Amino acid sequence: MTLSHYAVVGMVTLMVFGFSAIAAALLRVPSERVDAPRGWMPYSIGYPVYALIFLSFDMEMIFMYPWAVVFVKEGLMGFLDMLVFIAILSAGIAYAWGMGGFRWE
Repeated sequence: MTLSHYAVVGMVTLMVFGFSAIAAALLRVPSERVDAPRGWMPYSIGYPVYALIFLSFDMEMIFMYPWAVVFVKEGLMGFLDMLVFIAILSAGIAYAWGMGGFRWE
């Protein structure tokens, strides 16, 4: 890669951080709290936890099938790469487990 490729990546990174800073500056926090109706009080809606579980298992399967096809050709380096990938996804699953994502309600 030449220096110009790195310059493009750097410019895109600066744009992302710039737009994020502008969005954070313009963000207005609501002044009043909105409570859920009484009918919804007994239910615990843990969408982020379930989304994390789904993404962890989904990404694992999407990337493990092609990896299994080229495993012999990649050798030890391919195995170590997949080991790191599974460790990162396992950390997400462990976090969801700690948050109670696998408890039946």
